Amino acid sequence: PEIQIKLTRKLLKFANSSIDISDELIDDLKKMMNKQKLSYKILEEKIPISSNLLNYLKKNNFKKTDFVSNGDDYQILFTASADKSRIISSTSKNLGIKISKIGKIKRNDEKPVFINQKGQHLLVKSSGYKHQF
Repeated sequence: PEIQIKLTRKLLKFANSSIDISDELIDDLKKMMNKQKLSYKILEEKIPISSNLLNYLKKNNFKKTDFVSNGDDYQILFTASADKSRIISSTSKNLGIKISKIGKIKRNDEKPVFINQKGQHLLVKSSGYKHQF
């Protein structure tokens, strides 16, 4: 994976919070939200994957959800207000880095959900990498 160092320098202009996805998407999202009274809605089809992984999934009849919970992505996950979409789009274009909106942060009184293209709620099989000290 290519670490997006250039993007990390620009996050201060628009991000409310950020974390690298090294342990697993949902696990790192929960870490980023920390103990804030927040929840989330993630849309599976919005999560970008490489063409190599896509071909592998099709060839071996695997599902995307089997791989988005593995970790070691080393991409940047961040939150930003909806009114920052212009600067995010501009930053993406200027840096030549694809930035994908994969979901939404919600109030804590709403259940966290991970949804597929059919609108079905998915269960993520892994709970991320657990550091042992």
